[in-house]
Amino acid sequence: MSHALWNLLRSPVTCLAAALTLAACAGPDPAPPTPWEPYLPRRASAARDHVQGVVGITQFAAGTAIAAPGTNVVNEGSQTFPMLGGSFQHSMTDGEIRLGLEGGLSGGWQSTRTVLAAGNGTIVTQRDNDVMLLDGFVGAYATIPLAGGWRVYGGAGPVLQYASIKTLDLDLPAGSERDSIDGFGGGWYARAGVELELGGPLLLGFGVRWVDAYAYLGPDLSDLIVEGVQFGLTLSQSY
Repeated sequence: MSHALWNLLRSPVTCLAAALTLAACAGPDPAPPTPWEPYLPRRASAARDHVQGVVGITQFAAGTAIAAPGTNVVNEGSQTFPMLGGSFQHSMTDGEIRLGLEGGLSGGWQSTRTVLAAGNGTIVTQRDNDVMLLDGFVGAYATIPLAGGWRVYGGAGPVLQYASIKTLDLDLPAGSERDSIDGFGGGWYARAGVELELGGPLLLGFGVRWVDAYAYLGPDLSDLIVEGVQFGLTLSQSY
């Protein structure tokens, strides 16, 4: 076989061998994603949905007291309420900052004693007050999953406020019925918090919520102003 013919036959063989060598070094092609991959469980801090329980305290600013002419309010009691609540948070986007919606309920209660005194300091009357506040809220929501299993979140929106007040004049005989007043109103809230994965779907954290709302108690009384800050521990389950 001539030298020219040998070179002509050797060129395709050499090219084929080189191509096979490169293909072997490159390794197998990556497998396409499985159809169920989007439905696999996420880390708790990066999950799309969170159901959250809250327990803590509410600190409301004291409102204007209603007293008979010629009397002064001596003591209205504490303005710190125990608080229980819960919420549902749903992310509608992915990425570093995830946006969505949230909604929930929050309730607080308080028992105080109001003392009314005349201008000379003589006690005119004393009243026991039981106050219950309940609000429902819904608003825009954002959460940011962080390294190490942390997440931070925040939300803001409107509030539907309900207030119930039961009073008893201590000058009345024992066993007397309490006067009851209730009403509805509205307002706004804003809140933020941070949580850490406990393992599995659970997260533990701390949150703060600011509320500015009112409740209409009827034409003969002033509106009950509900303005203050709530502090609470949170326990969330992710989905």
